[in-house]
Amino acid sequence: MSKIDYYQIALDKAKEMGYDIVRPAGERDGWKYFGITKSWLIGHKIGLPRYLKISDNGREFSMAEGWEETMWALKQEEELSNL
Repeated sequence: MSKIDYYQIALDKAKEMGYDIVRPAGERDGWKYFGITKSWLIGHKIGLPRYLKISDNGREFSMAEGWEETMWALKQEEELSNL
């Protein structure tokens, strides 16, 4: 069984959606979270950040929804990236 490259999957999916920056944001309930951003938005106030979720098998994708899930992912991203 080959190892799944979740970062590459997140990068490919983010590019499809028009985003170009991807940062790991933790794991929870069988999902890997990645923060996605457009580079030209850095420094602008745009509201809540966006987080892409990828299932453990690497085949299912969705966006983090709701205040609690988004805030959890934001906190994890800050801890992992030393922001």
